Amino acid sequence: MARTTLLAAGLLAGSLSTAAAVPAWNETVIHDTTTSVEIALNDDSVLCSSADYGALFLKILIPDLAKLTLLDHQNTGAGAPCVAAGSCQPGNMPSDIINSSHPTETVAIKVLAVRADQSDSDAQTCETFLIEKVNVTIRGVDFFHQREAPLGSRPFADCVTSTVVPEPEPVTPEPVDPDSKTDYGQVIEEPSGGCSATRSGSSGLILMLGALVALRRRRAA
Repeated sequence: MARTTLLAAGLLAGSLSTAAAVPAWNETVIHDTTTSVEIALNDDSVLCSSADYGALFLKILIPDLAKLTLLDHQNTGAGAPCVAAGSCQPGNMPSDIINSSHPTETVAIKVLAVRADQSDSDAQTCETFLIEKVNVTIRGVDFFHQREAPLGSRPFADCVTSTVVPEPEPVTPEPVDPDSKTDYGQVIEEPSGGCSATRSGSSGLILMLGALVALRRRRAA
């Protein structure tokens, strides 16, 4: 759906002005690491939080992520970086993760750092971004977290160019009805805003979707 919308916009722009080229977007994996880490799974580290979402999401605080990642994967005051696994609902609750008889678990944390280049051959410009993705399976549940950061402009010759406009990563979903059952597999590649230790209520719907759209618009302007 995202690819269809983006390509349709590109075709429309081309039909309005043949001189206007659609900026190319290319992603290159910079590093891909998997690290074995022992994590604590208890009432303090496993929680339902509404921070940066419109509903409560299942999240786990993992302090060791601070050593494994380049970007900051936590919110101010959260106490530690985190990963998320979709909305809190039956079958996807802290009680499904926490086991008092086994308070820790050794997991394999995958960290993927991607360099993203947006190049404009007509304007001879290049903008570079860092996208960092964290994936880990904890007691049979897939958790994810993503951050993005602009790295600034570079000479056009330094840009990794591409003639293909890629499909953007799926973004944070619209506010979820806590009573509905959501397939988190459809939104697992979300650019999450962080994992505050707030266990209830709303954090003002600071959705990364808005930030990502604004970022893309500024880059295309």
